[in-house]
Amino acid sequence: TRGGPSRWGSPQITQGKLATSGGDGPYVTDTITPPDDNPYKSWLRFSGMDFFKDPTTAALCSVSGDVWVVTGLDDTLGSLTWKRFATGLFQPLGLRIVDDTVHVTCRDGLYRLKDLNRDGEADVYECFNNDIAITPEYHEFVLGLETDRAGNFYFNKGGNLGWAKVPHHGTLLRVSRDGKRLDAVANGLRAPNGIGMGPHDEITTSDNEGNWVPACRVNLMKPGGFYGHVFTAHTATPHTNDYDGPLFWIPKNVDNSSGGQFWVTSDRWGPFNGDLLHTSYGTCSLFKCFYESVDGVEQGGLVRFPLKFDSGVMRGRFSPRDGQLYTCGLVVWQSNGPKQGAFHRVRYTGKPVNMVRDLKVRSNGVVLTFTRPLDPASAADLQNYAVDRWNYEWAEHYGSPEFSVKNPKQKGHDPVAVTSARLSADGLTLSLGLEDVIPVMQQRVKLNVKAAEGAEVSQEVWHTIHRVPATGITSR
Repeated sequence: TRGGPSRWGSPQITQGKLATSGGDGPYVTDTITPPDDNPYKSWLRFSGMDFFKDPTTAALCSVSGDVWVVTGLDDTLGSLTWKRFATGLFQPLGLRIVDDTVHVTCRDGLYRLKDLNRDGEADVYECFNNDIAITPEYHEFVLGLETDRAGNFYFNKGGNLGWAKVPHHGTLLRVSRDGKRLDAVANGLRAPNGIGMGPHDEITTSDNEGNWVPACRVNLMKPGGFYGHVFTAHTATPHTNDYDGPLFWIPKNVDNSSGGQFWVTSDRWGPFNGDLLHTSYGTCSLFKCFYESVDGVEQGGLVRFPLKFDSGVMRGRFSPRDGQLYTCGLVVWQSNGPKQGAFHRVRYTGKPVNMVRDLKVRSNGVVLTFTRPLDPASAADLQNYAVDRWNYEWAEHYGSPEFSVKNPKQKGHDPVAVTSARLSADGLTLSLGLEDVIPVMQQRVKLNVKAAEGAEVSQEVWHTIHRVPATGITSR
């Protein structure tokens, strides 16, 4: 009730590493070195993070059961002080700091950790809400933690790989600001290892390939929505006729296991302020997303940043101090990350950014917007583009092959002829005419053009078309 003596001894000191490779690019990844060789033999696999009011200080949870606090998050990362803040938690996979107090989602509920005597260690592990139902099934992790503008908490709960046994399997859950009430907002999720909260309370989740999830997907969640995983539909009869589509599907070779999403909240991080980002646990990648509403139906896609990370990327926050993106992640199940836990800063160097920023669907093609002007001659050359498309099978079996749209039982992609390329006067908007535009689960636009100043812009854009507009576009 008053705070007890410190249990974990002296802090651990490490030194961060500023990126040296990729220094000529607009974005680099700095390493915030964790105290892996700590006296408690605590296995640090970071699964959530957030900043305190002093943004040089952050808290991170580890799926092994710890929460650590790190200070020294300045420009140099020259001296990082780590202190064990809490331990013994049940697989924490989301962390949010509210009123300078750490809140963490665990498999058995939402906890609030209080340091009463300000010695850098939690004295009270308060059960803020434990109404969540739990069974011993492996897959039902509790994933992520975000808050809306009213102060309510949101997180996902995985399914159990079979028919739901408890009301919360495969749901997006909300805990009221005071912790007194738990509600299921939407269902039909399988392994939703990621959640994002937008500036106007837009909620996104990702879900991972498996039974009834043919490929990884990112959803824009709606109350009462059913997002495809039949076993967690929570209906009296099987829900196998239809489901709420995602914002977009993601091919397996691009993202085989998705992480969380977050909106850019800084104008100091290049040209993407206000845009949505997505992370991949499986391929250790960061993506720029875009989306639109066509006749009230949301659809979108993504393009990859040319960055790599030391572990699967799952959680991220923008620092109010330097406006840069801080990400953390781990490797527990399949991922190509070389390390089992990592904490990075994705830093904007100020160099020119030459990327696709947006894509919108037209009745006769697609319109791509770029961060910087393109070279007109390069943009006009149709040989610099290739477009193909394919569908997936929504079925009980694990994942799906990629199927031709023209021949639905045949595996493979359908090429789509690019018939024209027109560049706007300012060089920022490229309209690609296509031989036809149809609803499709996955379409890929490959481009290899030059920026006006001569830099190569070689990217692949993956997107989903639910609705083809007759005329015009309703912006997001």
